[in-house]
Amino acid sequence: MAEYRVKIGFWLRAYDSFTIDAASPEEAIEIARREARKEIESSGKPEHIETDERREGVILYVDRVGAALDVATVAEDLAFDDDRIHPAEERPAEQEIQSA
Repeated sequence: MAEYRVKIGFWLRAYDSFTIDAASPEEAIEIARREARKEIESSGKPEHIETDERREGVILYVDRVGAALDVATVAEDLAFDDDRIHPAEERPAEQEIQSA
């Protein structure tokens, strides 16, 4: 029996916060959106990372241990988990396509 190394990837929910100054609720929303776009591009560590609900899993690769590098990889990019961030019941157009 051969040994294989499996590397998986998945999404976690991360949370951060910041304060803004605005003259009105409408301006606060506009500024919040602009600043959120900047913040999401940050490479800094967020305030909180939720690890209880891992989502949208993918198997990055399955490699045979001890095999030559040119033949070690037996599979890449295999989906194995559903999309719990956007469940199917919230996407009626996709359900119609699948049921057709």
